[in-house]
Amino acid sequence: MALAEERETVIRISDAEDQWVIYCASGKLQTRMEKAGFEAYKTDSEGNKYYKVDYEQVSFRKKSDSKRTMSDERRAELAANLAKGRANKKKKLQEV
Repeated sequence: MALAEERETVIRISDAEDQWVIYCASGKLQTRMEKAGFEAYKTDSEGNKYYKVDYEQVSFRKKSDSKRTMSDERRAELAANLAKGRANKKKKLQEV
């Protein structure tokens, strides 16, 4: 197994291509990409995989600057709604 420093992922694109070419040596990222529908077109002897994906399949997001804030009233509303749902579920289970 490769050292953490050696498990890299390289993403490449040029203006002339409508595809991303991705080299991935990280098993964790390989699993995530395959769950997202990416298919490796090549696997080397060390288990590193190569993917070609359409331009639209890769996106970049801005990291959120702040956490979601909720008023005490809204939090109480949600808690009451959750309690009501749990009570209904418990009632249905007792009926069966």
